[in-house]
Amino acid sequence: MAGSLLVMAGLLAAQSPAAAAADTGVVADLGVAAGRGGDVVAGGGKVFVAADDRIVVASYDGRPIDTISGLSGAVALSAPDGARKVYAALRGSNEVIEIDPVAVAITRRIDLSAYPCPSTLTQSHDRLWIGYGCGEAGEGGVVGLIVSAATPTPVRVGPGTTQPPLVAVAGATLVAGEPGVSPAVVRVYDVNTSPGIPRGEIRGDADGLPPLRDLALAEDGSALSALDDTGRFDAWDTTTLLHARAYGGSGSSEYGLPAAVAASPDGAYVVGGWNSPAGDSAKLVVYDPATAEVIYEADHQGKALVAGSIAFHGIYTWAVLKDTGTGRMHLWRLPPSPYHSSALTLTAPSAATALTQSTFSGRLTLSTGSLPGVQTLELYRRLPDGTYRPYQEITTAADGTYEFTDTPPSSGTFRYQVYWPGNSWFDGSGASATVTVALYQPVLTVTGPATGAVGERLEFNGTFGADGVSFPRTTIVVSRKVVSPDGTVTSKALAKVAPAADGSFGFADTPTTAGEHEYTVRLVGNSVIEPANTSHVVTVLQPAT
Repeated sequence: MAGSLLVMAGLLAAQSPAAAAADTGVVADLGVAAGRGGDVVAGGGKVFVAADDRIVVASYDGRPIDTISGLSGAVALSAPDGARKVYAALRGSNEVIEIDPVAVAITRRIDLSAYPCPSTLTQSHDRLWIGYGCGEAGEGGVVGLIVSAATPTPVRVGPGTTQPPLVAVAGATLVAGEPGVSPAVVRVYDVNTSPGIPRGEIRGDADGLPPLRDLALAEDGSALSALDDTGRFDAWDTTTLLHARAYGGSGSSEYGLPAAVAASPDGAYVVGGWNSPAGDSAKLVVYDPATAEVIYEADHQGKALVAGSIAFHGIYTWAVLKDTGTGRMHLWRLPPSPYHSSALTLTAPSAATALTQSTFSGRLTLSTGSLPGVQTLELYRRLPDGTYRPYQEITTAADGTYEFTDTPPSSGTFRYQVYWPGNSWFDGSGASATVTVALYQPVLTVTGPATGAVGERLEFNGTFGADGVSFPRTTIVVSRKVVSPDGTVTSKALAKVAPAADGSFGFADTPTTAGEHEYTVRLVGNSVIEPANTSHVVTVLQPAT
């Protein structure tokens, strides 16, 4: 019989956690200096960094482990989540190369001589979009192709440009914007069909958009821009083409100049990269996508962030830094997300009894020191036979405290596990406690007549329960001992009785001889209830004649 679980935590208003100083991650020297490149992607358990005449291949901690050399103008990379290939745009040789990330080998070359100076990439499944252009007015633009085709055919999307447009794709939405021009325009396309249907243009206010530094798309379809002289990152609704929200405030930012922006594939984060006005320090800031609150931030001195060089893979976020002056590249990996920790406690009772309610308590705390607000915890119980009851939910109070009661259905060793799954701000945490549950100790009572007559039916009632307790099936055994007036003693086992779930029972007997009748009532114990005994004496007389 399942124990009952009663949730008794109060419900109070939640408070938003605040950003706090934290581990700034790992910065590793890639051992190469390059004037161009800096784009970064991850795939096949490795990190790839474009570095002009080569692509540096590093481990997740930034340690260089291989190199694809002999390239001409490797400036852009793409590798969507789950992809088995990495693609690189080679500006100098007018081609896109396909790389096997496991073998670290070039497996195919796609000619783009008709669309020279490919410089930006974005990819969704097997569709790749390339921003190209060598600086001649009207001769740049965007082309798309299907990489799974035996011979991919580039198809132009949108108007001609001077510089290679920045491109980003999410779902059926493609955005493209030419960097370094004012006013900037971000063009939005529906790419459900090839080559893409224009949906409109994002132009900002009456003065237009400042020059574009980086462009991205969030999971919800919002376009994210890093613009000159704004001191912030902006989100734009790609349906209404209107401004949706800003990340990092407005006007002159305390962080410096926006250099890169990206959204995690799971929609949990927007990450913005900043450089100081002097270009001698960089900062990465992780924002809540919906509220624009700062979740986490880290900075690094003596280096500048490469524009557009933020990438995600699983729980990791990478960016590329360059030494000011030398151009030496470094790979910056933030700590695994979520970026803050939590702790959960569980205090169990020192003793517990089967079928009797016990109280447990605990608290959820956050590493930032802020109150967690009302949160839902998961409770799991492992029974003595090794099976688990279905998990149940517990609700904390706003300060993280919680309390619940449980009624163990049997004796033995019970293990209680409480788990908070966490969120995009805080890593989850858990706590457990083991409780040894003793057998239920019944109080067995029997009531009945004190006297009776031979041939007269005697009725008895009894109980071993308590209010509100429901007992598993057990057995009452009744025996009778008769001491006759002449001293003769006889004993007999009467019928077994099955008590009700509330512990009540009854039995009857019709004496055939006079004497003192002692009825012994024995409760048969089991894995839940201790055995118990009691007796009741009836003086039986011969009926009057």
